Amino acid sequence: MDGKTAPAADWRPSTPQTYSSGESETVAVSRSSPLDRAGFLSFSTMSWMTPVMWSMSRKQLDFSSLSLSPLDGADVNGDRLQKLWEQEVCAVGQQKASLTRVLLRFQKDRLLLVLFITVLLMLALFVGSGVLVHEILSYVLHPEMSSVLGGVALCLVLVSVELFRVGCLTLSWAMNLRTGIRLKAGFCMLGFNKIVSLRTHSGVSVGQMVNILTSDSYRLFDAVLLGPLVLPFPLLLIICSVYSCYILDYTALIGFFIFLIFILLQFVFARLINVYQQKASAVTDRRVRTMNEILTCIKLIKMYVWEESFEKKITEVRATERRILEMAAVIQNFSVTISPLVPIIAASCTFIIHTWVGLPLSTSTAFPVVTIFNCMRFILSMLPTAVKFLAEAAVSVHRLKRLLLIENPKSYIMQKTDHGSAAVIMDKATLSWTKPLHPPNTEDRDDLVNNTRHTVMPRLRNISFTLNKGKLLGVCGNVGSGKTSLICSLLEQMHLQQGSVSVDGSIAYGSQQAWIFYGTVQDNILMGEPLDRSRYNRVLSSCNLEADLHILPLGDQTVLGEQGVNLSGGQKQRISLARAVYSNKDIYLLDDPLSAVDAHVGKHIFEECIKKDLQGKSVILVTHQLQYMEFCDEVLVLKDGSVLETGSHLDLMKVDGHYAELITKYLRELTTPQVEVKKEKVELSGHTDRAIVNPAFDMSDKNTDASSSDCKPADQLIDQENNTHGLVTWRTFQQYNKAAGGFCVSFFILLTFIVLITNAALSYWWLSYWLSQGHGTTNVTSSERGNVSVNPDLPFYQLMFALIVVFLLSVCMVKCFCYIKVTFHASTRLHNSLLRKILVSPMIFFDNTPTGRILNCFSRYQDEMDSLVPHHLNALLIFCLIAVCVCIINSIIFPIMLLPVLVLIALFALLVWMFLRNICELKKMENISRSPCISLCTSIAQGLSTIHAYNKTHKYTQLFKSLSDINANHFLLFNYAMRWLCFLVDSLCAVMTLPVTLLVIFSSNDVRSPPMKALALCYIIQLTSNCQYMIQSLMEVEARFISVERLLQYIMGCELEGSGQLQMDQVSEDWPQHGAITFQDYKMRYRPNSPVALNGLQLHIRAGEKLGIVGKNGSGKSSLAVALLRLVEPAAGSILIDGVDITTIGLSDLRRKLSIIPQDPVLFTGTVRYNLDPFSTYSDEEVWAALEKTYMKDAICSLEGNLQAELTDNGGTFSVGQRQLMCLSRALLRSSKIILLDEAMASVDPETDALIQITIREAFQHCTVLTIAHRIHTVLQADRILVLNHGEVIEFDHPDVLKQRPDSLFSALLTAANTVMS
Repeated sequence: MDGKTAPAADWRPSTPQTYSSGESETVAVSRSSPLDRAGFLSFSTMSWMTPVMWSMSRKQLDFSSLSLSPLDGADVNGDRLQKLWEQEVCAVGQQKASLTRVLLRFQKDRLLLVLFITVLLMLALFVGSGVLVHEILSYVLHPEMSSVLGGVALCLVLVSVELFRVGCLTLSWAMNLRTGIRLKAGFCMLGFNKIVSLRTHSGVSVGQMVNILTSDSYRLFDAVLLGPLVLPFPLLLIICSVYSCYILDYTALIGFFIFLIFILLQFVFARLINVYQQKASAVTDRRVRTMNEILTCIKLIKMYVWEESFEKKITEVRATERRILEMAAVIQNFSVTISPLVPIIAASCTFIIHTWVGLPLSTSTAFPVVTIFNCMRFILSMLPTAVKFLAEAAVSVHRLKRLLLIENPKSYIMQKTDHGSAAVIMDKATLSWTKPLHPPNTEDRDDLVNNTRHTVMPRLRNISFTLNKGKLLGVCGNVGSGKTSLICSLLEQMHLQQGSVSVDGSIAYGSQQAWIFYGTVQDNILMGEPLDRSRYNRVLSSCNLEADLHILPLGDQTVLGEQGVNLSGGQKQRISLARAVYSNKDIYLLDDPLSAVDAHVGKHIFEECIKKDLQGKSVILVTHQLQYMEFCDEVLVLKDGSVLETGSHLDLMKVDGHYAELITKYLRELTTPQVEVKKEKVELSGHTDRAIVNPAFDMSDKNTDASSSDCKPADQLIDQENNTHGLVTWRTFQQYNKAAGGFCVSFFILLTFIVLITNAALSYWWLSYWLSQGHGTTNVTSSERGNVSVNPDLPFYQLMFALIVVFLLSVCMVKCFCYIKVTFHASTRLHNSLLRKILVSPMIFFDNTPTGRILNCFSRYQDEMDSLVPHHLNALLIFCLIAVCVCIINSIIFPIMLLPVLVLIALFALLVWMFLRNICELKKMENISRSPCISLCTSIAQGLSTIHAYNKTHKYTQLFKSLSDINANHFLLFNYAMRWLCFLVDSLCAVMTLPVTLLVIFSSNDVRSPPMKALALCYIIQLTSNCQYMIQSLMEVEARFISVERLLQYIMGCELEGSGQLQMDQVSEDWPQHGAITFQDYKMRYRPNSPVALNGLQLHIRAGEKLGIVGKNGSGKSSLAVALLRLVEPAAGSILIDGVDITTIGLSDLRRKLSIIPQDPVLFTGTVRYNLDPFSTYSDEEVWAALEKTYMKDAICSLEGNLQAELTDNGGTFSVGQRQLMCLSRALLRSSKIILLDEAMASVDPETDALIQITIREAFQHCTVLTIAHRIHTVLQADRILVLNHGEVIEFDHPDVLKQRPDSLFSALLTAANTVMS
């Protein structure tokens, strides 16, 4: 590949990402990563981030200097993980291969190093919280036992140990972040390589693919981040238990048993969370898949007014998902909330039993045990989150493993034929969509397969034919005869049961439903090939694209939406064909490329492209337009998956078999409704003798300039994603609060948090108060002085301690349940509001916004709202309230501490004010850089056949690596920035222990009792660990609330469809009674600055009239249907139906009364019945009657479950023709007075088409039928013909009248259509 990617441009969030050929390779960056340049001290303290954050604050940062290290990129790590997986498969086999074992091997060395650092962290934690606190309290109780210098030394050692602990923790974070990003990159590449290698979609949906490459990879990253930190915890547990027994006595083991019980509970909770997570992931997949279907087929949904049905379907799935997630969240929240409270629960149980058995307890023995229990709280603080991430990662790894186990059909094509003159040879080949000897579970693309549990039904049976080099083979047959399957078999998408298939040469492929990816028109045609301007221009001309490019805002540099949402069906088909022609391959597989184009355009393409540009190439042309069979070198006739006849056109006509019958019926259909038309010989310069003469549409005509002159090449068709700068606004928090239930509900939740933390503080205070009472009024010896076990009021103190703990647990459970209910109410309400807003948005919103961007809101952002926002918000509230308690208690015990506390708060505020905005900027950039990855994955999943045919897997792999690295860099910078700020805060808190410790040692015991001093010391050590979590939670909440902000941007910013409507009148149930349509000086444009699509239409369509609408591509035919359905509001003028202005009535009232059969047939995942009647309005008898009229009854009967048979993505078991018949069945059920047929039968064979035309005439006898036709003969029996050109009415009269006019545009069209047949 000769293309290059300029990373510097891609780092900027405002730059739109398109899949151009110039961005297919990742080149080495000129500047190395600052992470690679950092020394050990800089890396371990993250000080290399200081100039980055400072430059961001001064808005002087050059992002090009922050390139991702190649060591952290997708290229290196993807290759390494792929090799490790292949080695695992070779060692134990694919089924027994453990992906978890592979992932552990991937990070083995770094994991061992992090474990060593974490052991040092645990030792520092133990020494600081246990040994030194015990020594300091011993000094306080017996100052005469040591010198002043010894007391100062204890203070300095404690601060040093705390700083060492902070350094070890920061170093472990730094290493885990880098390990996590590498494993995430490798995980994504392993999944992507598998996805891009799939030749069929069997076993995995588009939604599952997107989830694996997005949500699952992030879960794995989180697991790598926290997992290694929890592994050395047993060491901390053992040394703390031994030292506590040394200080207190054997009763200290009671507290450790309580810790062990809670640790075991964490694993039980993790198991439950894992179970619920697996259930929820399946439901989430279904919701995301359905949402993807909705966004893909939104135009049809709006036409049929099915928004309510799909909204109900999504909300029902969401309700199920919410119930499962709530169960997991309540368990998780209880686990997280109880963690800070376990030390006081353990201490209370220990001390109550300790005193109950009569063992001595005093300040010097009690508070060191409390601080040791608090240091072990680090285990419980990290463990629930780590276990949650590990459980979720296990689910994600299992999902990827399932993807990796999907097998492609075995390669069966021999690359060289036995005969040098042959390009393709199939010899007695029998192929099936299902792997032999296994139950069928795949999609049939051409016809229904009568699936049984133990047999494999072949789709193609005993196929034999030879395509010689340089020859054109025409393939025809009825709907479901196996034409598309024949093409797919040459792409190795099927399973060969017997026979052989040989191909000699490279392949180009034009699919039946054109694949358009998100990129410019030129990118879609070149598809990574270098630009040859002369060849490129020749292809544009032969594929009749020049006029279309004049209309587009930036010509061939116009960015197209996913699946070409801003193109007509004919334009998409011609771009797909241009891609094939430009590729300059040896063999061309063209699957019905002329179905979506006009007759004259079809002839131009057949002559100039297929016969002329592809002269000397080997071409297999599948088509239902039999007029072209005569010009094919050989014809192949298929029926029920077998070759019925083969030979030249003349030979087959002489045989007078099935082919001759098809041709005869086709000719009869063309000629029966016609009166004789005089043939006009119009000579055009530059045409050869075999040219298809088309006097009406000379491409040198300058009239197109008029329509394109209004179009200023300023804006692309696709909007860029906004990156709102700065912190998340208070309005976002206010809207979230409103979604949660309002101020009162939020205040109640906050109150439960306050009561919980106050109760915890009360527990510590009560212990201090109890210890301060000492032996009470009892006469004791000097050795028992201060021993609370001999206090006569001991039962009272024990009872109060126990009641406080019971109350603490009760409040904890109430708080967890209420908090989760409220947060999930907020996320579900926002989800449903967004869904409702998206469904009622105008079509221009979907044309301008890539599907991946919207889908991101319903996948990643929703996932963050469900799990991360509540999790981090809960932690923030808990740690903030604990920090407030620490500051208040220390200030009460030592009033002089108010000054350092105020300084600390000021420094916190300054750091947050200066740098929190930067961290949020990095998070927003990461969010925006993720959308192109999702869009690319979705697009690739839909175009796998085309990508494989053109051998472009490497190109798209490189593109994914490039996009993945951009996203990974933003994600890594965001996490490093967050940990950098946490390091600063942790260091400040560690230094704060110095003044408190000095006050504890040097203040008089008469001024402050030793128990109160011990309480102050205990709390300040808590602050050093709590503040890091508090700041981290604050940044996480701020960062995760960006997801809420994104959803609110769409909820608040999306314009409602028909929002400019001034009034809304009610119409009667039986409106329209007649179906008369009147256009009054009607004008329409698709966007404010675009050219007029319909210009001053002035016409009246009579009630019950059958109207044919013709014209070249871009003339405004489909725009007429768009106008009638008000998918775009008028720029001027009006449309009246039975005298009612359609802009004065509700959109749903209008669209329910109209029926349309679209050009691109769409079926949804669900039952056959759901596809035909999603509201269950009609009875089964009515549904069967509609299917019978469209000749689909037998096909549905052959399915297991009949009407309740489940259809896969876009009805994969049906051919395109059968999908169109299903769409016709929908229209028959609706019994509308006005029917729009947008070239609905383009993919149906002539025989079925003739039967369908009879059905349409009979079923819609009393309806007004508007038929948008690309094939002229389908409208020759219409009452009148409407000819459009550049959005204007050129001719409007009976077809016979128009045919008699030699200068009429319709007559010229008809002449062009009949030239081939003559």
